[in-house]
Amino acid sequence: MSGLQEKMLSRITADFQVLAKIIFRQQENIKQLLENNNDDALYTEINNDEHIIDSLEVKIRNEVINTIVLYNPRATNLRMIISYYDMTAYLERIGDLMLNIAQFIQTSDLKSEIWQIYKAKFLKMFALTGNMTQNAIFAFTCTDIQLARETIEMDNQVDQQHHDICNQLHSQFSGRVLTAQNMTDILSVNGISYNMERIGDNATNIAEAAIYLIEGKNIKHWDNPNKDEILQAGSEG
Repeated sequence: MSGLQEKMLSRITADFQVLAKIIFRQQENIKQLLENNNDDALYTEINNDEHIIDSLEVKIRNEVINTIVLYNPRATNLRMIISYYDMTAYLERIGDLMLNIAQFIQTSDLKSEIWQIYKAKFLKMFALTGNMTQNAIFAFTCTDIQLARETIEMDNQVDQQHHDICNQLHSQFSGRVLTAQNMTDILSVNGISYNMERIGDNATNIAEAAIYLIEGKNIKHWDNPNKDEILQAGSEG
């Protein structure tokens, strides 16, 4: 790799690391909103960080395209650059999903019966999806294939929690007389759960990009019914 190629790749790596740090900060800020959804300064920080995330996505994508067009990198470096391109998109989507969650929380009554029921479930989902996101990024940056596989396997837990919340909402509140705030809270609970489930999906996509980088295997959208067994076998190999 030429000196200019190394410089461009280092720039992409550095920008991606900044993007990841802002995503982690957003996750912590969102969790704080579950304790106090009247903190205007926190909403301002979340919105400002969202603009930074969007700008970094555009910057990294342009850097990736310019590196490919100008320097025609070799196969190994090209795979890494494409992985950065994909993961940047996934992180930007996670940022969008967290902004959605903040907006749902802002309209909710955190002292209501509904929120008292679901707050603990959300904290559990936040912890799980936060771990998935961090582990997926670490799996990529540290080329840790085992951590990438473990992250993918965790997505089933997030899916199950989302499914359980939707079922519980339906069984608890179907047929009841509800106030306007009740309806808002129910819709917020459902929306937050959905958006967290989608964060888990995008963390899974990042872990799959890590596997693509490490092994050159694209396992995204596999229809193979034995995918779980293949992943497990790979982790034991």
